[in-house]
Amino acid sequence: MPTPPPKSPFRCPACGFVQLEPPHLVSTNCRSCGAHYKASDSTEGLDASSGSQSLAGRKHETGKPVHCLKCGRTHQVSPKAQSTICPGCYAPIELIDVNITAHASRSIDTRGHLRITAKGSVSNPWIICGSARIEGPFHGHLRCEGEARLSMQKTCTGRITAGSFVIDRKAVIDCSQLVDADSVSIEGIFRGRIQCRGVVKVIKGGRLEGPVQAPSLVVEKGGIYVGDCRISPPSAGAATKEAPAVENAAPLEEDLVD
Repeated sequence: MPTPPPKSPFRCPACGFVQLEPPHLVSTNCRSCGAHYKASDSTEGLDASSGSQSLAGRKHETGKPVHCLKCGRTHQVSPKAQSTICPGCYAPIELIDVNITAHASRSIDTRGHLRITAKGSVSNPWIICGSARIEGPFHGHLRCEGEARLSMQKTCTGRITAGSFVIDRKAVIDCSQLVDADSVSIEGIFRGRIQCRGVVKVIKGGRLEGPVQAPSLVVEKGGIYVGDCRISPPSAGAATKEAPAVENAAPLEEDLVD
């Protein structure tokens, strides 16, 4: 049986939805808004038989970059686009907010905001978002480009990689996997391992239990930290004349007394 030719991405000029079609497409109907358009009117057409770069890979002044974590390619899309397809690996990427209110086992790849409500849950190794608010359980690796805010009161079995990791004030979380972030702020109660490239801060009223590896640890008055702390410079090659210090670390034993 002959292998069909690879399909190419075409973007609807009306709503910005991207869909895969045969490379020699003449016209089609948008599967998102139903609009009929010609291939020549598409803002993202690619002839698979040619070596020319697609319009999706060209830089537009009004476009915004979208990075594909599956193949590592970055391409430009319209600011009004709600979804796109990576021209490198043809992976679908959502650009809208995703709200999970029940159990979901599908992969999530969006550059918008992800919210898992208290009644929702996600079970998939591919969970990617621009920012997140997690109130329900998830299983897999959550990769958040911006802030990941957890407000659960239960055990977290998923792994988290985020730009900013925040434990909400009312949250009580036991995390069995590593948390890797650029900055960490503990406002509630968190038990788990943290690896941070910036500052780990325990806010007044917050409690952090577990090993921490970071360039800086700040415990505000009224905050509690219990665990082994390894203070290291931001980069292994960075030379420092003075060893980094743990701010406000001395009063920890006093804070532990009720």
